[in-house]
Amino acid sequence: MENQEMTRKIQKKRRIRRQPSSPSVPHDPSEILSKLPAKSAKRVRNESFETNRSARERPRLLVCFREGDKLFSFSISQQNNQNRNESYSYSLSPRIASYQMTKAEHHFPFTMKTDSVQGLICFQKTRNPIVWNPSMRKFSTLPKPGKKWEGKHITVFLGYDPIQGKHKVVCMPFDKRIDVCRALTLGSDHEQWRSVETNHNHLPTTGKSIVDFYGRCINGVLYYHAKLGSSERVIMSFDVRFEKFGVITLPWGKFRDPMPMMMISYLGKLACVGHVNTVNEIWMWVLEDATKHKWSLNQFTPRSQDGQGQFWQSNQFKLSGATDDGELIYVRKEILESLDIVYIDPKRKMFRRVEYRGIVDDGFRRRNGLGDGPLGELQVFNNHIDTVMSL
Repeated sequence: MENQEMTRKIQKKRRIRRQPSSPSVPHDPSEILSKLPAKSAKRVRNESFETNRSARERPRLLVCFREGDKLFSFSISQQNNQNRNESYSYSLSPRIASYQMTKAEHHFPFTMKTDSVQGLICFQKTRNPIVWNPSMRKFSTLPKPGKKWEGKHITVFLGYDPIQGKHKVVCMPFDKRIDVCRALTLGSDHEQWRSVETNHNHLPTTGKSIVDFYGRCINGVLYYHAKLGSSERVIMSFDVRFEKFGVITLPWGKFRDPMPMMMISYLGKLACVGHVNTVNEIWMWVLEDATKHKWSLNQFTPRSQDGQGQFWQSNQFKLSGATDDGELIYVRKEILESLDIVYIDPKRKMFRRVEYRGIVDDGFRRRNGLGDGPLGELQVFNNHIDTVMSL
């Protein structure tokens, strides 16, 4: 028996020797990158860095306003670090990162209602799409979508495909029915505008009614408000990766709005949020199933932890969006001595109010020569992340 066991071991060793050896994989990624062409290595480094950093970075609030030729930007934590028994708190300046741009290349209008999409912000001016990377403090004016678009007003949206990690700008004629739009993928020197059939002849109506339905990109799908036929109002969807359009029925019907509404991203889903000022009641429809056009409705009046509702006067605040933790963000319309933001939790029907110090107080105003009056229109981009993407 011992001789048979020894024979089996010897035969096993011989078989292992005859097997082809596999190339060893270096543990240091830089060793792999060193063997790639320069352009490929740079792309791999950037994509790897972006993926790893985005996965571990918590989104923040990007707060901007313009005074004269100065653009002020602040990056603020939107996490709830309060004691759950507190309803009112203060944010100190160490939690705030800021910078300013003097004589910025583009004095863009702050009436735009757009999102920060994976670190980039897209808007338009003088009939040109413009992409802004706040982290890099860079603006990039994109070429016009084509000769037929020269001198015409346009509507632009920014989408992001999380599978392929690509931003796409979608451009449409303003105030005109369309069955074809133009799309451009960012990040490639050789990329050009291309035509994409919409499959549905429709009229984009962003910003033209009491419904604030500017484009929102959620999990690789871009949503915006439009009209089909003569008066039927719908939400259009655009799959950023496959570039396919769809139609979603409004939760309250085709023609009339129950109140001024805003379309936002809520916990990874499309939501329409409205507010009844007289009773401080919030109505929120959440799209549970886009294929079946299934919406859920939540109506509630938010209360503070200690029941002191006077800490929030709804007519003094405007909805900006929602945090990644699912809190609605209401920002004070007029900035005087501090930046006030109310965060409302729809599930608990509670709110917290945060007063951010160090942004527009007397010291800040003196340092920047801003005077003591109300500051310029405030723009808040929720769930903003830093990106080093080159434009």
